[in-house]
Amino acid sequence: MTIDFSSIFHQDSVLVIFTIIAIGYLIGNIRIARFEIGVTGGVLLCALLFGHYGYTIDPIVQSIGFTLFIYSVGWQAGPQILNVLRQDGPKYLVLTLFMTAGSFLLVLGLAWLTGLSNSFAAGLMAGSLTSTPTLVGAQNAVSSGLVSLPTGETANSLIESISVAYAITYIFGTVGLLLVVKLLPNLLRTDLAAAAETFANERGFKAENVEEKIERPILRAYELDDPGLNGMTIAEALAARTTKEISYKSLYRLKRGADLIDPQPETVIETGDKVAVFATPEEHAKARDLYGLGAEVLDRDLIDAVVDVAEVVVTNPMSVGKSLEQIGTYERHGCYLTRITRSQIQLPLAPGTVVQRGDVMILTGERRALDRAIAELGAEDRKAVETDLLTFAAGIVFGLMLGQITVKVGDINVGIGTAGGLLVAGICVGFLRANRPTFGRMPAAARFILMELGLLLFMVGVGLNAGGGIAEAIGSVGPVLFVSGVVVTCLPLLCGYAFGRLALGMNPALLLGALTGAMTSTPALGIVQQAAKSTVPALGYAGTYALANVLLTLAGTMIMLL
Repeated sequence: MTIDFSSIFHQDSVLVIFTIIAIGYLIGNIRIARFEIGVTGGVLLCALLFGHYGYTIDPIVQSIGFTLFIYSVGWQAGPQILNVLRQDGPKYLVLTLFMTAGSFLLVLGLAWLTGLSNSFAAGLMAGSLTSTPTLVGAQNAVSSGLVSLPTGETANSLIESISVAYAITYIFGTVGLLLVVKLLPNLLRTDLAAAAETFANERGFKAENVEEKIERPILRAYELDDPGLNGMTIAEALAARTTKEISYKSLYRLKRGADLIDPQPETVIETGDKVAVFATPEEHAKARDLYGLGAEVLDRDLIDAVVDVAEVVVTNPMSVGKSLEQIGTYERHGCYLTRITRSQIQLPLAPGTVVQRGDVMILTGERRALDRAIAELGAEDRKAVETDLLTFAAGIVFGLMLGQITVKVGDINVGIGTAGGLLVAGICVGFLRANRPTFGRMPAAARFILMELGLLLFMVGVGLNAGGGIAEAIGSVGPVLFVSGVVVTCLPLLCGYAFGRLALGMNPALLLGALTGAMTSTPALGIVQQAAKSTVPALGYAGTYALANVLLTLAGTMIMLL
């Protein structure tokens, strides 16, 4: 029996889509000398190959992918849009505008010098900056009818030109950016590790290594057999020691005879009392020596506690803008902060890290203590197994409707297009979600798969559309696009670094993190953090990333409208 795989694939679009995604994942995860092109690049390369041999999919698949991705981008950016105006926010705002405007003008200048069309220019900017939002904005400007078609061109031909330029410039955009970020500190003789440590000292926190592991707290019970503690209050016993290994909030429960007592600062200690302590193993060891804790005991009344982990979204105005030291989840509530993220980027667990609205804090502690901490911070994003698809779908409908609105200026219809409408809708829903965590509930895994799947479906469509014409394009404008792509990848980054250091006076480690955020490159952030041996660059990345996604989407649309 003969199996005609070519015929099977031509007849089944679903098979084509998921074959490309599966192979693309494998290609994207291949690492050569610590570099990899990533899943997006792998899927694009695989789709180009399939497209070259004439495989196609229903256009609605790419439209659905585009809708899911760009709406999710807005959703993710929503909580952070206003935060860029706080603390270092103005610097991040100016740097992001500088990078976007500079790249935009550079692309227009190169297009004018080399005679590239606007469609090639849009793809050039998107691929060189590895910015899928730019690609989305440009293609949507065409498909939604915002662009007046040049004579002899069709919407499909313009979209193919955008995709081809994106594909030709994307590979160097990925690898080249990683190389520049890796080599730039050495060429400038800048010690990123020292710069990160300097920034940490200025802000009053430890620039911990990105590899640092967090000890998990455990609950243990001890007998208080030190005669020197008899008759002292808990507050007096703690104050008598000069260190702060144990907060009274870490004393979970005290037992005297058969009575259970909720420890308070004024609680008087009696010899023979038993106490349950919630602390890390290291703190347990130190506390036994410092506070006269006796032998460890197994008493179910003391250690029968509900120890839980809570994912807390910061929304309370009383906590927004404060440092982790000022918030004091451990000192005030006996809860351990094990992770804090902003726009899905992990931030330093350092006393000087400033908390912003929409940040997510992972706390571990006894359930009652967690409830007290949550009340001060915001709201718990409970581990829901269901997604509020009503809000998600309604937001998309609102964005699509908003994108249809145009204003007639002379003979020209002006509007934000479908991409702009979905971005605005996503930002609004994301902002409301950050302020009211019970609104539009969506588990983290659901957010990830909707955004990732939307991106990959869109990239499959891009690659298949470009595959048919990429060979011809490489022969005609390929060299011009590639050289121009090298310039667009490298020059804005170099100029942005100089601008950040000379005009904004930013710390090198923080600045490089912010530049990778402005270019929406998470792999490049990883390179910077490894060089800095710190998570300090992540603060800069989180400061520019959300706004950059929005501005780069608009930049793609604007190129096509000129």
